Amino acid sequence: MEIKKQSRLKLIGLIGIAALALAALSQMLRQSSITRLQQEPLDLQVEAIQQSKSTSCGEAVIVMAYNHAHSQTPIYEQEVIEYATAQGYFTEETPPFTSPTNMLKIARKYTDKISTGTVVGSNQGLLLLVQRLHAGEPVIIDVLSNFSDPGSEAHFILVTGISTNPTRKNTIVIHYNDPLTGMKEIDDWSGGEGVWHAWQNNGDPGGPGWWMVISRG
Repeated sequence: MEIKKQSRLKLIGLIGIAALALAALSQMLRQSSITRLQQEPLDLQVEAIQQSKSTSCGEAVIVMAYNHAHSQTPIYEQEVIEYATAQGYFTEETPPFTSPTNMLKIARKYTDKISTGTVVGSNQGLLLLVQRLHAGEPVIIDVLSNFSDPGSEAHFILVTGISTNPTRKNTIVIHYNDPLTGMKEIDDWSGGEGVWHAWQNNGDPGGPGWWMVISRG
């Protein structure tokens, strides 16, 4: 029994060391990314569109992401809404309107070149955005419709860039297309009203940390 107990303690210790090492590596990669952003900000030119219905933000960002990747065969929000409604993937007046799971189902109607997943920490989220944007791929994420109101509805946006603000101690700034306004917006990454906070607290089923990318090819 004593040997088994010691083995368990050793295993717990090794897991703890591995977790600390992973956290340290993540922090190093984050700092490396920040340094690179100071020298070379990321800013993809993606045409923004305004959602035609008050709850069709998901359909609008799919159109933006798809058309950026497949400019020769564009799709239009109305056709996406019609398809999503017919399939039950978009319920205009019933929350969550379009869930992350149904976002993937809608996108698969138009392409199989899709990546999706969930990030569980600020460093992991930032690294994902940097990697995807460096590859020329804007990222759909699920946030709060009002970053300063934790009770506001979930909302899909399309992240198109990242930069730092040298006048504010190189604060990380996220650039995104907001289908609610139909314009490119910018907000801080960190803080209680930042993009990461809104991304991890959106309240959608499966929404916290969720992301999706539509690739070329």
